[in-house]
Amino acid sequence: MSMQAVSFSHENDDYRALMVSTGFWGKCSGSGGFTLIEVIISLVVAALLGTLLVNFMSGTVAKTVQPVLQAQQGSYLYSIMENMTADYNNLFLADEDPLDEFQDRVGDEGSTQTRYSEDGHEYAVIHNRRISFDGGGTTVTEQVDSSGKILKVTINYRGLSLTSLFSE
Repeated sequence: MSMQAVSFSHENDDYRALMVSTGFWGKCSGSGGFTLIEVIISLVVAALLGTLLVNFMSGTVAKTVQPVLQAQQGSYLYSIMENMTADYNNLFLADEDPLDEFQDRVGDEGSTQTRYSEDGHEYAVIHNRRISFDGGGTTVTEQVDSSGKILKVTINYRGLSLTSLFSE
């Protein structure tokens, strides 16, 4: 009887040792590797997270370029108007009728120009006309006046517009 008890106890130890060495998924606990199911689940989770990240970032990255481009275009537009102002200031010191000469240099309304652009960027001349203001009260209105002493110049560069008034 004691022999059977020892024999039973010995068989139970072998079973317990087998369960400990193989683990729940059937791999040896001492092998240190991953099972196929663990690798597949990891790949599926990584693919889902990658898809979410790409969808989130693709729209965000495309939209971040717009403010940079708009600032660059605004800088070009401002540079063009600065060149116009510098030219007018030089004419004002040297010419008898600087407003007429400057109006000719700016170009016709509706034309595309590059004269005042440093890098050859084309800009459109929207307004190039002499004006006067009629202010009979609290309201001031702009009127086209061929003998006016104020020149209104509006230029457009890639959707951005800038207006300056030049006077004698």
